[in-house]
Amino acid sequence: MSVRRIPAYCLPIAMFAAPVQAQSDNGMERGLFEVSAEALAASEERVKTWFADPDVSALRSRADGGSATAQVQFGDRIRDDVLHESWSHEQLKQNMLKYYAMAMGQEHGPAFARVGFLTESVEYGMRDLDQAMEYYELGAELGDREAIAGYTRIAFNPAYCRFCEDGGEYKTDLKKVIAAGLGSLKRTELDKVYQEEKRAMVAKAVNYARVSRPKPGDEASHLLAGALQNGIPVPEGARVYVDGAEKLSLLELRRRGGAQWLLKPDMDEAIIQLSNMSGRGDILASRKLADIYLNGRSTDGRTVAKDPEKYAFYMQRAVDAGSTIAAYALGFELLSGEKIPANHARGFEYLAKAALAGFGPAQVTAAYALREGRGVDKNEALALSLFEKAANNSQLEGAEQAAAMHRAGLGTPGGRRQIPDAVAWEKKAEAMRAMTPLMADAVRRAHWDKFE
Repeated sequence: MSVRRIPAYCLPIAMFAAPVQAQSDNGMERGLFEVSAEALAASEERVKTWFADPDVSALRSRADGGSATAQVQFGDRIRDDVLHESWSHEQLKQNMLKYYAMAMGQEHGPAFARVGFLTESVEYGMRDLDQAMEYYELGAELGDREAIAGYTRIAFNPAYCRFCEDGGEYKTDLKKVIAAGLGSLKRTELDKVYQEEKRAMVAKAVNYARVSRPKPGDEASHLLAGALQNGIPVPEGARVYVDGAEKLSLLELRRRGGAQWLLKPDMDEAIIQLSNMSGRGDILASRKLADIYLNGRSTDGRTVAKDPEKYAFYMQRAVDAGSTIAAYALGFELLSGEKIPANHARGFEYLAKAALAGFGPAQVTAAYALREGRGVDKNEALALSLFEKAANNSQLEGAEQAAAMHRAGLGTPGGRRQIPDAVAWEKKAEAMRAMTPLMADAVRRAHWDKFE
């Protein structure tokens, strides 16, 4: 497969970096990082020690010898191990880019994906989605799945186009519109250009992302399945005019059969995509399929009915693949009996599995079951222990219930009321309630992210 050559602008930033060992700090870096002389000296020592490490030196030798794989690996090591250092930060960055550029010169797909991500990311101070798309497309043409995921991620974002502002909603950028030679167009004409170009971009992303045997966790396949499941609507600001009237709502456009989609929903195809991934051991795909059958779906005229048996099948598949979250979810549904037929004993077994793995929400639910004797013999002492464990896993409810049980003498040695312990758990609960909603959500996500 032939691919386009590396964009000319990617070489100057990467090919003229001096070796890091020969660099010392300069005024620009001091201004950027505002570090003390002692901290700068310590940073210098860490960088030099890192470069002197035998494993690093060996990897660099292979990279300098022409191995594209080693070049990407060495660039990755710089990024992950020392790019955060204040000493010679710019030189470190340039060396990282140099090795990625060397690999791109050999048309090595992962290198294009790395530079695409760097160019897309605000974190690295290189945010330019147009350039990121060029790098991702070059990598995608080489079949690199990471590059394909990057291209798909940006292409599926309705707010992105070559003359759009870089923001959360669709909005044209006047300078970009003029640079694209579209400055003479009326707004309705510009909206049509957006739709035409965006649909072509989305179609290309779909072709890149679709693969018959996706590996578990393949990001592009998940992006495609999600887009097929929900569709990608034309942003409100870019919807078409009908018979000279004002722009119509999405609901009205659906009723009239207007061109309201960048990608139309296709639940059948979405389920096929998810089933392919699930069958190859993809935990998240199994959980997504289970959720579809637990709640049912109705998208643009296509209805998928609730199916408790299919829900249990796909959630069990996720549990078998090692998913703690799936064990918790399946246990919760079996214990509650609200959406699927109840089976308290079986539900507690799944909850216990997730609780033993340290998953806080499962510890809370299992503790209630033990305290009430639902699906398991009543055991207040074990319930108290699980509430405490859940509290230590940032579960507010765990702290509140642990405090209440200590204060009431439930599950405590001899059934004695333990006021000092109750006060301690109450203080922990109060500290959790005092967190801002943003911080509380970050703590919750951090805990969930530890589990599959």
